Amino acid sequence: MQEQSKELAGPASLDNEAVAAAPDGAPEVTPEELERIHAQNAFIRAMDEALTDVRQRSYEGKLTKSSRWRKLALAPAGMDGRAFEEQVLTYIETHEHAEDTPAMGKLVAPKPLAVQLEGADVSPDEPLPELDVTDLVLIFGKKGIYLYSKALMSHSFAHALYQTAENSAVATFVDVVRSESKNYPRPVSIGSFMNAPYLWAKSKTLEVFEQVQQSGSFDDIHMVRTSMNEPYFYSTLYLSDAQGKALAEWYGVEKGMNP
Repeated sequence: MQEQSKELAGPASLDNEAVAAAPDGAPEVTPEELERIHAQNAFIRAMDEALTDVRQRSYEGKLTKSSRWRKLALAPAGMDGRAFEEQVLTYIETHEHAEDTPAMGKLVAPKPLAVQLEGADVSPDEPLPELDVTDLVLIFGKKGIYLYSKALMSHSFAHALYQTAENSAVATFVDVVRSESKNYPRPVSIGSFMNAPYLWAKSKTLEVFEQVQQSGSFDDIHMVRTSMNEPYFYSTLYLSDAQGKALAEWYGVEKGMNP
């Protein structure tokens, strides 16, 4: 997507000088320029609806594929659904947006355009403001492009949903273990995979770990058992064996004894 021209970020941009007021206060806007304003405004309103849907779904704990916009027929009149999807993605990529990393500090999701403009006397012939996408994250997968609001969904949960959507238990397991080991840092208990969105039985988690071991591609993924015999998993890319064992004992046994 990054190689696409910025011209795909929406209908043709407007020349501010072209819509500047004349000395007598009357706007100097040609019919062609007015048509471009209307097209751009229609695109912005449709994009706002699409991004509001992403944020609402993030709040509900759901990841969003960009192809959803085509299914919902959100494209403005006269625009192909796939072209609309590509232009919205390009808009996000070419504007400041969130990185796919754990959030640092508090983020706030922008309000829908209709809320921002509530009570304002906005002429349909005036260009609407650009949309704020600083909270949105893009994840490029094999089965599509996924989005979430970093202000409304955690990085770890978003990636759990992503891996589940990509239907790869091994990739899900490895990604979770590495992410927890790197970002917090801490090992992952077998019980963590019993929670949403995985809902794995302990037997399945152990089976997936065995697949990881047999693949020979993830030598950094290790398992350790606490003194209570509870399995924990960690990555030696970020935690040593000594750290993995000590932290597993802390989270699995000692922490509960020292509230």
